[in-house]
Amino acid sequence: MADKEEESGKKGPNMMVLILGAVILLGGGAGAAFFLMKPAADTEVAEDGPSEPPRKEALYHGIHPPLLVNFLDERGKGRFLQASLEVMTRDQQVIEHIKNHGPVIRNNLILAYGDINYEAVTTREGKNAMLEEALTEINRILETETGEGGVEAVYFTNLVVQ
Repeated sequence: MADKEEESGKKGPNMMVLILGAVILLGGGAGAAFFLMKPAADTEVAEDGPSEPPRKEALYHGIHPPLLVNFLDERGKGRFLQASLEVMTRDQQVIEHIKNHGPVIRNNLILAYGDINYEAVTTREGKNAMLEEALTEINRILETETGEGGVEAVYFTNLVVQ
């Protein structure tokens, strides 16, 4: 009989250890589930107001063939410039407008670049000024012809000045 009491005494504490272990596992599992199921801070909707719509993918379109411009430097020497340009927008309709009004765009850029300063065009600042002028002129033409601009940037893909 003493053996039975010892056996039953051993079962009691073992059972407590098992129950305690199960409670710890369940609590840890519930805590882990809560932590993992919580949405990330960057995916939550801002409570301040409506969030900005996702940004559309950039679309590029080349102005072809390359622009070829003759101009004079400060000493009266004849120079020429060949420039391949790409425009960037996020709206396919703007590219269609650029295609439709390509002759006007090319004409105005050739006229604008015909008055360039050779010394300025050989510097980074001068080239950036040329790109800004092209961006302004293209958007001005599109606004005049279609009522909206939409070109975000203009890039050189090739530039030769001699």
